[in-house]
Amino acid sequence: KLTFELPTPTLVLGLPIEQHICCRGKDSQGEEVIKPYTPTTLDSDVGHFELVIKMYPQGRMLHHFRELCVGDYLAVKGPKGRFRYQPGQVRAFGMIAGGSGITPMFQVARAILENPKDMTNVHLIYANVTYEDILLKEELDSLVANYPGRFKVHYVLNQRSFIGI
Repeated sequence: KLTFELPTPTLVLGLPIEQHICCRGKDSQGEEVIKPYTPTTLDSDVGHFELVIKMYPQGRMLHHFRELCVGDYLAVKGPKGRFRYQPGQVRAFGMIAGGSGITPMFQVARAILENPKDMTNVHLIYANVTYEDILLKEELDSLVANYPGRFKVHYVLNQRSFIGI
């Protein structure tokens, strides 16, 4: 999870729900890389935005993120995306995500659940290879606890892993 400060502490990213931004950087060979990311923060998160990034050893954008230091700037462009969610649009919203594809689902789920005027129920199936691969698990479980009956998440694993044994 990387947190980026916005130019002023009262500024919001202003990204419509289920839209993403494109980040620009340089890979380890010095070549320009542009990659889309969905922030997990909403406009209720003032002064900053967060990106949850799965760090793959061969990831071209990974090099750029590793090289960033506090105070550096990140080049972004957006909003991008075609999906437009309208509060109360449906009674129930079903989501399926795998791996780092959880970020747009998390963004939409938060927007729905944190909006007191939107009573939409959210159901999420989230697949990963192992338990250790689950991104945002603590945050997802917190949504389940904070919105009982309105948010359900089902974790699906490709390989068994034994925690605490």
